[in-house]
Amino acid sequence: MKTILVMALLCAFAAPVFGALTDIDLDKIHLIIQEEIKPIKADIVTLKTDVAVVKAEVTHLKETVNNGFGDVQKNFDRLNNIIIACIGIPLAILAIGATIWGILANRRSRKDETLEKQIETLTQEIETLKQQRIASP
Repeated sequence: MKTILVMALLCAFAAPVFGALTDIDLDKIHLIIQEEIKPIKADIVTLKTDVAVVKAEVTHLKETVNNGFGDVQKNFDRLNNIIIACIGIPLAILAIGATIWGILANRRSRKDETLEKQIETLTQEIETLKQQRIASP
């Protein structure tokens, strides 16, 4: 019984030795792997070309967007200038008008003051003349 058991153990250890791969087996495996890799390589090449096309399109889109933003910025600048002109010109006209009105109003007030002084002096002279006439009839 012991001999049978020892023989069985020896066969169990020897079994992996019979399962070792030979060079012919390795060459067959290598050919199979090469055949399986060919479509994958072709897919990788097409993916690389697709990625290159997408990169080119993205670059073109970036350039287009940047140009569009440049055009929008120019339009905003132009509109800002128009708005400033639409606000600034009337304000300038109002400022000039207010200045001229202030100058004219100041001149009128000086004329009014001189006229009031003349009226006061004339009324005083009239009063003195009335007093003299009343005193010496």
